[in-house]
Amino acid sequence: MSVSVRSLSKRWAKLSMRQTLMLGAGLGIFLPALLLTYIQTTSRLESEVNQRVRVPMQLYSDVLSRGLAIAIWTLDTDVTAGLTDAVMRNPDVISVTVRDEFQKILVHKKSGLALQGGPLIEKRPIVREGLVIGYLELELTTARIQADIFQEIVKQALALVAQLAISFALIWLLFDWRMMRPLRALQADASRLGRGELAQPLQWRHADELGTLARGLDHMRTELSNLIAERDQKNDALTQELLVRQRTEAALSVSQAKFLAIFDGSPVAISVSQMGGEFTTLDVNGAWERLFCRSREAILGSSGAHNGMWVSQEVRREVLQRLAQNGVISRHQAWMQPGDGQPRILCEISGQVLAIAENAMLILAYEDVTDNHRQALNILGLNATLERRVGERTQELSEALAQLTTAQAELVRKEKMSALGSLVAGVAHELNTPVGNSLTVASTLQEHVKAFTSDIEKGITRSRLNAFLTAVSEGSDILMHSLHRAAELVASFKQVAVDQTSVNRRVFQLDAAIAEILLTLGPSIRKAQQAVHSAVPAGITMDSYPGPLAQILTNLIGNALLHAFDGRENGVVTLNVRRLNDAQVELTVSDNGCGIPDANLARVFDPFFTTKFGQGGSGLGLNIVYNLVTDMMGGELKVDSPPGQGACFTIRLPLLAPAAAPEVPLRTLLGGALSR
Repeated sequence: MSVSVRSLSKRWAKLSMRQTLMLGAGLGIFLPALLLTYIQTTSRLESEVNQRVRVPMQLYSDVLSRGLAIAIWTLDTDVTAGLTDAVMRNPDVISVTVRDEFQKILVHKKSGLALQGGPLIEKRPIVREGLVIGYLELELTTARIQADIFQEIVKQALALVAQLAISFALIWLLFDWRMMRPLRALQADASRLGRGELAQPLQWRHADELGTLARGLDHMRTELSNLIAERDQKNDALTQELLVRQRTEAALSVSQAKFLAIFDGSPVAISVSQMGGEFTTLDVNGAWERLFCRSREAILGSSGAHNGMWVSQEVRREVLQRLAQNGVISRHQAWMQPGDGQPRILCEISGQVLAIAENAMLILAYEDVTDNHRQALNILGLNATLERRVGERTQELSEALAQLTTAQAELVRKEKMSALGSLVAGVAHELNTPVGNSLTVASTLQEHVKAFTSDIEKGITRSRLNAFLTAVSEGSDILMHSLHRAAELVASFKQVAVDQTSVNRRVFQLDAAIAEILLTLGPSIRKAQQAVHSAVPAGITMDSYPGPLAQILTNLIGNALLHAFDGRENGVVTLNVRRLNDAQVELTVSDNGCGIPDANLARVFDPFFTTKFGQGGSGLGLNIVYNLVTDMMGGELKVDSPPGQGACFTIRLPLLAPAAAPEVPLRTLLGGALSR
């Protein structure tokens, strides 16, 4: 049964839509007509049987039972036979049987017709004066009625077949005209759409369901055309984006290779460790291997707690604790143990904790100060044997040198925290003259002291003593003058360093802040042999972020010095400030250099876009400027570069910065150094 059902289902599935609809229409007409004919025939048959058989049968039974009662009572067989013969004349009567009260057959007559159809039997008692004197059994057939009904059924079936044939023909013609032809046209249009031929619109004649379907297909054709055009546009945009990404990745690879080369080629010993846990060593550079006489392969993956590098584990724990608390350490001295049986060395350790890809990394720099330490011990021993006055002078010089060393250490610490190369270059250049003079005087005094000590052992004259004291006095004056100059420079750089090491918000005077920024850029400007002119009106007070402002101006001026003049000297960078209204101020940084080509003007703020790769540019400076101006300080930034007139960057900043500025990552603060 299940196999035949599956076979029928497969055959049904193979039928075409026309065959399926025609079969459904035929069944829909034929089955209800057949059912209705069956119901009508059954009802008529029942009615005919009742009228032509049952009613006469009951009538015959009543008449015979009354007539036979007298005949049986009087034992008149002729009357009995006559009555039964009269009933037998009805062609529907099959047999008549009369029995006495003892069930003995008195009369039994039967017709010669064959029994067809279901017989109807009527049994009646024969009663006389209240007594049952016999029984009557009358049997009739419905064969004649069924034959008549069958002839009518045949006539109705022929009429139904004719009706179905005419209906099928009309339905077939109407179906082919209103459905199949439009469907074939739609099929041809759909095939054309499937081949991608979307230019020709669909045509339809009737506003019926197929017309609605054709209208929908035509709308789909229009939408597909639009989608394909949009897809082509997006593919072009994706292609351009892929090219930009490939160029960006190539630039990033070059930048990473450059930074790795700088890391490995740095003359300072540097190590990178995992922050936390055992502080496992992740990488070291070549200078580190040369300093500690240990190979990179042997040290990677090890911890300072077990590799024997730290002479004192207590000092190591102190260094790590300070790094965990402050995130930075500067010039912390510790004794270290190199490999290959080398004697231990005294190192000044500086370091900082950096977050790289959500991982905390510890970067430590090591400087061997063993010789300096020994020389310092020797100097202390020599100074202890000098006369009191020389000792006092030496003490003053030592205190001055200690103050200078402290100031330098503090400045270096702040510079390392801010990681701004321009500030380091400015401080180093400005302090070079006074510190160099101080070191020259100190070394000269040291030579005089050695010579004086030698003279004391041989015997000294008053003139030699006076000459020594005069030299010491003059050297002290020069040393004090140089140290005062160094102190003034340190004080002038202090505020700028504090600002650039943080993104703290404060109220400041714009002219004073810009003056301090330009002061730090002085060495870079003089080294480039260019000039920077500024026009900043007094009285402009800002409640904003001086550190990011310094970063912005440093990057813009440094970018102009690197790119604008292309090796030419005596270029001019102009910084103008004007107040727009009570809420805004405008800063313009312009130059009279070669300008920016139109092809590059729209990309100057893109990350890693630079025309000086390998010549000092990394492509991050202007991108960082744009992010600081628009995100942190809530301002606007635009650039103009008329042909042959240089470039002009215009910044509009609110005097009152937004209430909440987003956190600036460390790589943004380092952007100034990377872009130059």
